[in-house]
Amino acid sequence: MDWEGVKKELRDAGYAGFEFDSGKTAVPGLSGEWLIGKIARERKLKRENQSLLIRICDYLPGSAAVNANPENAPESIQNIAERHGLNVVIVSVSNDKVRIALCDPSEHDL
Repeated sequence: MDWEGVKKELRDAGYAGFEFDSGKTAVPGLSGEWLIGKIARERKLKRENQSLLIRICDYLPGSAAVNANPENAPESIQNIAERHGLNVVIVSVSNDKVRIALCDPSEHDL
């Protein structure tokens, strides 16, 4: 896998700060090799694009509730992942940031 090429595409799309990592984790679908970084909550990950229940939970103090379905990742990240045969994993969500990984599906169990 050309991880440096993928990082460059992410940077060119406005997503700087993705780093390579590898190993096993407790996060479902995240083991093997991947790029991981934090992005601003945007597009589908914004409150207005979530279900009513998720939006209500997200408004609670100290809460950062969103549907973490990989299909809710920004379209540009999904397109980069698709071009390289990678899977998207949303690792964590805060009020303003999302920690997201692009994983090699041949390297991990989903």
